[in-house]
Amino acid sequence: MEKRKTHRDLIENNVAYQNMALYGQQLKTEFYIDPDNFLDWVNNQFEWVQYNPRKQINRYGLSITSLDGGLSGIPDLDSLREYNAQFETNYNEMDFSIRTPVAEYPELKDILDQFDGVFRTHILKLNAGGFFTPHRDHKEPFIDSFRLIVPLEFCNPPFFNFVIDQKITHWDTGFVYYVDTTKEHYLFNAGNRPSYWIVFNIENTVKNVRKVLNNLSVRV
Repeated sequence: MEKRKTHRDLIENNVAYQNMALYGQQLKTEFYIDPDNFLDWVNNQFEWVQYNPRKQINRYGLSITSLDGGLSGIPDLDSLREYNAQFETNYNEMDFSIRTPVAEYPELKDILDQFDGVFRTHILKLNAGGFFTPHRDHKEPFIDSFRLIVPLEFCNPPFFNFVIDQKITHWDTGFVYYVDTTKEHYLFNAGNRPSYWIVFNIENTVKNVRKVLNNLSVRV
């Protein structure tokens, strides 16, 4: 049985997160996935699913973890807030922890195995015109999970823009980044090619924060 977190645990985990965020809102690590080989494999093996089908935006997803280990995208690629309201459920990020067949890709599996507690995680495909409006990923006093992001293809200005706290970001494709998504951020694809990303939700613990900091490309 999973140990219930105490108030002290929550405080320690959030202090660890706040300390990590002090180093920067976008931190490159040494973890790496060869983007060309990975995307070739993914596109030959799996079918993309509409991301948040309630909104007709040109973006798709592929689950790396899901509710049941399947690839339907229901409800893990939907808006959990809207899905819960419609079906009177109470799902949160932590409910989506069962790995799908996508997670068996060796380089990806190696990264997943580095962390204790990997929740709703998926690949995003934003086609031409795809976007996410300005938002924050956390609204509670305690942060349960933090974001690691892998830019895979067509991820940089001038055609693709990922803006955090009003700053346009630049990325080295294939590398895993910690990104402080408590800051307001938005994405849009103004080009004519798909943009691919992996988004990990990692349980916010001192151990997982330390794993990120110990593997920064520029060491702490």
